[in-house]
Amino acid sequence: MIVKEYNIFEKGINAIVVTVGLLLCIWTATTMKATVATAIGLIPFLLTFIFICIKSPTILLCITFIINYIIMGINRYYPIPIPITNIFDLLFGIMLTLIILKQVYTDDDNRKNAMNAYTFVLLGWLLYCIINAGNGITGELYPEAWLRILRPWAIYPLLTCFILSIHCNRYSFLHYFLILWGIFTLLAAAKGYWQKNKGFDSTELAWLWAYGARTHFIHSGIRYFSFFTDAAIFGSTMGLSCTTFFLSALYSKNRYLKLFYFVVSMAGFYGLLIAGTRAAIAIPIAGLGVFLFLSKNWKIGMLSFLLLVGGMGILKYTKIGEDNRLIRRMRTVFDSNDQSLLVRFENQKALKAYMSEMPFGIGMGVQNGVISPQNKYYFVSICPADSSLVDVWIQMGVVGLSVFLGMHAVLFILGAYIILFRISNPEIRGPLTGMLCGCAGMLVASYANMVYFQFPNGILIYSCFTFIFLGPHLDRLYTKEHEQRTT
Repeated sequence: MIVKEYNIFEKGINAIVVTVGLLLCIWTATTMKATVATAIGLIPFLLTFIFICIKSPTILLCITFIINYIIMGINRYYPIPIPITNIFDLLFGIMLTLIILKQVYTDDDNRKNAMNAYTFVLLGWLLYCIINAGNGITGELYPEAWLRILRPWAIYPLLTCFILSIHCNRYSFLHYFLILWGIFTLLAAAKGYWQKNKGFDSTELAWLWAYGARTHFIHSGIRYFSFFTDAAIFGSTMGLSCTTFFLSALYSKNRYLKLFYFVVSMAGFYGLLIAGTRAAIAIPIAGLGVFLFLSKNWKIGMLSFLLLVGGMGILKYTKIGEDNRLIRRMRTVFDSNDQSLLVRFENQKALKAYMSEMPFGIGMGVQNGVISPQNKYYFVSICPADSSLVDVWIQMGVVGLSVFLGMHAVLFILGAYIILFRISNPEIRGPLTGMLCGCAGMLVASYANMVYFQFPNGILIYSCFTFIFLGPHLDRLYTKEHEQRTT
């Protein structure tokens, strides 16, 4: 009955919108300036788009995913006048509003899907971050700086989990997500290929000479960054894609999806190679290591073991391919005397003396000159956090870092349990296994680079964890649909 009333309501609203839209177009075209007329004339189409999104909320989810993936590249060419996080505040706010409207006017009852272990873990992390707002070790509180960090660290993960869980009512949505992700991975790899073979454009060169030359023109060659913020983000995103899509391809029964996933994984591997970061190379290595414990197929497990051990052995104990600079760069992962790695260790040693006095950290957002140079902890506030885990350590202390790592330990243990014992269909298990292994690799990479919370990795990781904990629900949908086809 509610659905029927909602359909009548929707048709009535659409009729009103069309009528008002035509009248506005006629009126504004004859009486107003062009800019004002255009703005007012767009209102009906905006309202129509809103109602379309209410009926098909995945449209706005796709738009959010696309913006998340390319917004930093757009910002390089056309500087966005407002903070990037404000754009995502607006997108998440609109999606939450649409969810509420749909819940009011339909029988849609997917809210229970959002009540899973991942949601509760994220609520615990959010609570801890809220408590951290009272960290006044520097002598003052900085609510604006705290809120700026709270959003990507704790609010966006929770909103991503909640919104995806509400809308994910078909198992095929998992593969649609992977296809969209795969398309942008191919685009990113193609842009990196263009930079490598055709060179940088004028905007990229200007950025390099102004900011990035020191870290991107190095002795082992040029580090390419595609349309991402820098090579570290590009490489880590490609590493996550390489791991996720390779393992998804191993399990897929659909020959076209299998081929697509494999091509995307190879594109991701190419991207991480030309990015030239050790952290990116560590992602598939760590991911394959985790996969050894998740594989139920001994043939696939043996193939992964051979790839892992063989690849690591060749890089660490041989000089095969030493003439190729990409392979030489990969070998630095296993070089404990690498100069950039030693510099990181020295920076962390310098911080330890201060951090021993701050078990709860300097405070979320208290960085980059927020506090006065006369403050005792000014050095900590300006000390560069060269990785995501070090960033958490500086801002939240050893206690906050322990909470963060403990949270992920819980997520990986529960995620592995779901994949091993709660998923019966390979078509669901494959992508979820790839996602969990990719996220494990990203956590390892976060020790070496600032890659965890940055665009586009943050929302990608949160989405992957959400699908993993929706795994039993997706598996039931898959089984139910295929049983109906056979009866």
